[in-house]
Amino acid sequence: MDPLQIIRESIQITFRTKAVWILAFLLYPVMIPALILAGGMGAAASYGMLPAGNNAANSLPLPLQDFSTPEWVLFLVISLIGLTITSLLTWAIQTAMIRAADSAADGKTISIREALRLGKERWLSLLKLAFTFGLVIQAMGILPVLLAILLRENTVWGSAVVAMIQTFLSPVTLVLGILVFLLMMSVAIEDARPRTAFRRVGKLVRSGWWGFLLAYIVQAILALTVAFILAFFIAVVLILFAAAWLSNSTAGTAIAAAICVLASPVGLALLTLAMVFSTVYFTLTYRAAAAEAAGRIPNPSV
Repeated sequence: MDPLQIIRESIQITFRTKAVWILAFLLYPVMIPALILAGGMGAAASYGMLPAGNNAANSLPLPLQDFSTPEWVLFLVISLIGLTITSLLTWAIQTAMIRAADSAADGKTISIREALRLGKERWLSLLKLAFTFGLVIQAMGILPVLLAILLRENTVWGSAVVAMIQTFLSPVTLVLGILVFLLMMSVAIEDARPRTAFRRVGKLVRSGWWGFLLAYIVQAILALTVAFILAFFIAVVLILFAAAWLSNSTAGTAIAAAICVLASPVGLALLTLAMVFSTVYFTLTYRAAAAEAAGRIPNPSV
């Protein structure tokens, strides 16, 4: 496995494969329901953990105080189902992105429709993953919120318990997320069933663990770089808005709004670039690990 070669080929595929970009943009509307549900659960957690007098959730136009414990549980169960379905759709599009990147690595061009044509078996595999690993991941995210609601009468003690559980669950959720992504790779590239994919991923990670570790390091560096750039633009806009508000300057407000409008598509493009490159890089890393495990040298034509 040659990391420099994989990076070079990933850059080439990233900027030459239109289908991967279009599929990446399709992820954003799919994520909107998940963001809405996450916002609702954030309000629920705030209601459960913060004192009533300092609780911003109580100012929302929602009858939070009138909700009984069974109603909160029902809300969280519905949220769990909604998040799991959203995960399934998100994974389906990511699988299509992986297939498009895999075809590009073989020197082939694949249309968006072909990439999205996953087939019955792949859909069944993704469905099984969503309602096993996906359900567990979402449940671990909802559990602290549920505890915050159940322990809302004991604010200080309940907040400590919730924080402790979140600290414990965070690394577990991270590991499960990494595992699911690698299983998705096997489903997308090799059309493996979940059990076969699990064995396959285990074998590849044991033999080429350093390549996957490097891939996650590259992804982390890229994500931090994009986050820094976005944070810089956001800070500039906030400073300009604050200065305009303090000085009652219309021109300052207009400049801040213009920067915000111009920076928004740039930020979206940077996020999409990071997503596309990471998907391509992981796809080529998986291919290289599979090739080495099979005793052959990968030679993608890009």
